[in-house]
Amino acid sequence: MDRRLLTIQIMLGVLGVVGVATAAPGSSLEQLFRVLTALLITFFVARLNERTVVKLSPFVFVFLVAMLILVFIKGESPTGSDSKRWLIIFGVSFQPSEFMKVSVIAYLAAFFHNHLGNWHIWRPMVVIGIAAALVVVQPDVSTAAFIFLLALAIMVAAGATLVRILSISLAAALVAGLVVMPFLGEYQYWGNRIAGFFDMWGAQEQTADLSYQASVAETAVQRGGLIGIGAGRPVRVPEADTDFIAVALHQALGFIGIASLLLLYGLLAVEGLRIARSVTGPATLLAAGATTYVVAQAGLNLLVASGMAPVTGIPLPGVSYGLNSMFSVAIAFGFLHLAARQGRMQALGAEPAAGAR
Repeated sequence: MDRRLLTIQIMLGVLGVVGVATAAPGSSLEQLFRVLTALLITFFVARLNERTVVKLSPFVFVFLVAMLILVFIKGESPTGSDSKRWLIIFGVSFQPSEFMKVSVIAYLAAFFHNHLGNWHIWRPMVVIGIAAALVVVQPDVSTAAFIFLLALAIMVAAGATLVRILSISLAAALVAGLVVMPFLGEYQYWGNRIAGFFDMWGAQEQTADLSYQASVAETAVQRGGLIGIGAGRPVRVPEADTDFIAVALHQALGFIGIASLLLLYGLLAVEGLRIARSVTGPATLLAAGATTYVVAQAGLNLLVASGMAPVTGIPLPGVSYGLNSMFSVAIAFGFLHLAARQGRMQALGAEPAAGAR
């Protein structure tokens, strides 16, 4: 295990427990248990061989596609929401779209490693298009767009030409558009989010209706100041334990808490890119994709929490209260550890045995 990566993951988990203890005190022990379970998942994935990940990736992707289709048919919605994003399996909520992020990373890492020298673009076209489309129809535009971003990052890391990237992207967008077209009426909520964002920075005439969440988040941030007011005070921000957990941390720990988040994600970006450059084969694409996943999603979440972007509903990776997001991020950290181990073995001139644990 890479000690720096492990330290970053643990520290993010600790901040997550503090944030949940502030926003939803009754869930803090559950959050601690989830953080510890996520670390076990990371340990398991880190022990896998890159060849094992490559072999399993198509099967996992097909399974998650089937789960996303099942969500469309029998998905569950949270109270007050029309979106269907969860399946209830043995009393536990399962959100396939969160795991699709790491599945796309693994599948495309395998594909571009094996097929970079030819024009078999139909497979990534179908993979990206279907994955994004099935998430969009939940409806969840932001997660679908983020999956598209991850695919682009892997293509860039693989050294694909601009022509190939544009060809695959446009073809995937066409596939997604054909699937989504019958459901266009479901996306009025995004128009409201954008209108609320501009209203917050404008006349604020519709704060109660369109920009309430961002408005009260701004108040909580101001309340936190430089050193915070402690974790015992309630946070009057909707979703303060999930999508807006950064606001809860700012209120509890002040600017110091947010600076700690920025430092940890910055260190992760540096460490992840270092690992990606130090290894060859599919592992380099796994590391690049995992780094992009965690760091880019963190950046997007923090922009939303600071009021600099419309509300997206994307959680803060490794910190937010949410079983599926926490475990998906744990797998991404596992990919980074796997690549780091591979890099060390390559530096010593040894190749890991196939299927090594």
